[in-house]
This record gives sequence, C-alpha cells and structure tokens, in this order.
Amino acid sequence: MKKLIVIGIAALLCASCQLESGQGESTLMEKLNTSGAAEPAEMAAPEVAVPQQTAQAPVVSEPRLAAGKYASDADRYRQNIVVKVMGENYIVYEYSDVRIDDVATLASAFCYETDPDTKAYLRDVYMYRNHKRRATFDCVNLASK
Repeated sequence: MKKLIVIGIAALLCASCQLESGQGESTLMEKLNTSGAAEPAEMAAPEVAVPQQTAQAPVVSEPRLAAGKYASDADRYRQNIVVKVMGENYIVYEYSDVRIDDVATLASAFCYETDPDTKAYLRDVYMYRNHKRRATFDCVNLASK
C-alpha cells in the first residue's frame, strides 16, 4: 500500500516537474528507485530554491526614562509619594506625577499590615499646593457593616 501511495505522489510530482522544466524527472525517479519504501511526507514537496533573507539584529534601545527624571518606577514612587498623616485606621498620601491607583496599592498594603481584615477605602482626593494631590484612605472592614 505504501508503494502505491509513493508511486502516486511520484507521478504527480513528475507531472508538475515536466510542466516547470524537464530536469526534475530523472532525479525524482532515482530517489524512488534507491529509497524503496520512502515516506510520502519526504516526497510531498519538491525542493525549491528560496532566496535567503539576511536577518537583521533587533534594535535594542536603552530603557526610556520618564521625562528624563527616573530610572525605574520604584524611584518615581519614592520621589513622588509622601505619607503626610498616618492614623490608627487611616492614612493620607501627598503625590504628584503618579496615578491614584498606584497610591491605592500602597494604601491597601498599609491597611493589610494594620489589620488583615480591612481594605483601603478612598475617602477623598483634593488638590494641594504646587499641583500636588492629597488622598485620604480609610481602613475599613466592609463585610462587617
């Protein structure tokens, strides 16, 4: 059965080779005679010369600094988020050049450290001097209320 499949594929390949050029027929027949029980997957596609493209090395750029000031996000947070007031169950942050959800992550960590059952709840955000903002977070257990 394998020989019939190989012969059928060889006939199709020979027909396509004859249409393109008359040279491929003899090499294909030689392969069939020498290999005997060759797998059909090996004979499925004739070899075609494909021009090789030179692969260019990827351009690696240096990490971009946010407005030329910060080397990493951690530096940006350290320079722009300040704890102004810390109570037993609330905290006030003053921040600029960061988003409120970055500050909320810190507030969530603070509330978890004080009491693992509480979550950070944003009470208010208001504008302060020099375009700084102040955000107050309460540590509240919403499930108990």
